Amino acid sequence: MSEWWYAALVAVLWLAIGLGTAAVFVTRGGHRSPLWYLVGALLGPLFVPIAVERGRARPQLVDVRHRPARPVGNGLRVLVGVDGSAHSDRALRAIARALTGSTSELVLVTVTSADLTDAESRQEHQRARRMIDERAAGLPEGLPRPTTVVVTGHPVDALLTVADDRDVDLLVVGRHGHGIGDRLLGSVAEGLTHRSRRAVLLGSLPGR
Repeated sequence: MSEWWYAALVAVLWLAIGLGTAAVFVTRGGHRSPLWYLVGALLGPLFVPIAVERGRARPQLVDVRHRPARPVGNGLRVLVGVDGSAHSDRALRAIARALTGSTSELVLVTVTSADLTDAESRQEHQRARRMIDERAAGLPEGLPRPTTVVVTGHPVDALLTVADDRDVDLLVVGRHGHGIGDRLLGSVAEGLTHRSRRAVLLGSLPGR
């Protein structure tokens, strides 16, 4: 094999390791910027320790409000993932109708990106806070006052982290969606069904 083939093989392996590492570790940490793939392609194997460190980053609670002192009664403790999409709104309305009077604690969670500058992060946090407050204000009477949580990180990890922290009985998300978290739902719904130790309820729009 000529030196040219060796060089080509090394280049392909270099790119494959860097891009594969970015896909496996960095995206698992909630970093959605395509620039990470460019960095991975350039650094190759040198990118592995960076990506591992990023991928292990635990979701960060940004804002928690309306936290009840203790659950109300002995009903279900329910977490609903919201992102401003029609699917997540439908899931929230459905659970509100179905569980009114039988829910002791309700937690609304939205997830923001971990891959933003400080200025972008503040703007996204503000958008997330407005969106989740609007959903909380529109809930019917008969439900407990919700805890509202804005968390940064990978959506599946973030939702599971809050679910563990609040020790909920049920997670509710739409099957598809986009919005504040760019893509809170869809593949996230599938990830939750595979990884959650708790019951997961999926909502979808008619015909989907």
